[in-house]
Amino acid sequence: MRRFLAYGVLGLGVEVVFTSVGRALSTRDPRLQGRTYLWMLPIYGAGGLFLERLHARLLRRKVPPPVRALAATGAIFAWEYGAGSLLRALVGECPWKYERGITLGGCVRLDYAPFWYGTALLFELLQCEVGKLDRPRRAAVDRRALVKAASAPDADAGGAERQPAVERRQKLRRSADRLAAARAAPRRARSVPFAPAPAPAAKASA
Repeated sequence: MRRFLAYGVLGLGVEVVFTSVGRALSTRDPRLQGRTYLWMLPIYGAGGLFLERLHARLLRRKVPPPVRALAATGAIFAWEYGAGSLLRALVGECPWKYERGITLGGCVRLDYAPFWYGTALLFELLQCEVGKLDRPRRAAVDRRALVKAASAPDADAGGAERQPAVERRQKLRRSADRLAAARAAPRRARSVPFAPAPAPAAKASA
């Protein structure tokens, strides 16, 4: 879910930047006004997870990055066309209906291929950062499992982990006791008063 939301938000941000720059160049509008659609949040989120699977499979087959980006571009076109057709069936219209360029049913603009290719290359860099979102969750789960195992009274693993610590504390206490006893021994010896040896008893006269 974290990666889903991350890809969705990143997709929205990239689209707003792209549309604002394109509008500024075509209309000379200095406001840099961009736009997107709320429908794009789940589309970008699910599309990012789909590209993750595709990238992993191509990476296992040792496909070079330019070819991986080309395959990802084709997958992006297919995903965009499928999502646009589904929204048209659900709400009656594709929100991003293309009217210029080389379009495919108004859902895909084929002359945007260079831009999608660059997006595919950028995705390979971003997915490494997005993947880090799962690390705190896994670490928290591991910590909870360790705490649970250590707190269980009959857990062998927890007992094995606590035993060295208990033994170390006992050794330290015994060492401290011996040191304290050694320091106290001379003091006790000095505090005993000097008592002269008793004189030998006189032999009884015969």
